[in-house]
Amino acid sequence: MDMNNGLQQSKKLTKLNSEFLKIYHQNIRSLRRKTHELISHVYSDVPHVICLSEHHLKSSELSFVNLECYTIGTHFSRALHEGGGVIIHVHYGLKFINFDLSEHCQEKDTEICAIKIK
Repeated sequence: MDMNNGLQQSKKLTKLNSEFLKIYHQNIRSLRRKTHELISHVYSDVPHVICLSEHHLKSSELSFVNLECYTIGTHFSRALHEGGGVIIHVHYGLKFINFDLSEHCQEKDTEICAIKIK
């Protein structure tokens, strides 16, 4: 990707259509080394919220994942087992509240997280 194309893509990601709420979900099967591919998938129709299942990252690794123009709204990561996990990225233009559902999560069985958009 050349610098001009990257700059144009960055500007595009900052613009949201406020007429409809767009939510993108993907079973990503490990988010490592896939952020550029993920952004290229959503580039043409920028979602407000990106929900990913099976991110395969530990909580300590999530801060190293950078989806431009998005913040981590909430997540669940496995502590005892490999793989799994769910995460919700929210476009930086949206206000939201995250819910702590960790008491309902059980690794390899129920892995959930939720936000409420204001």
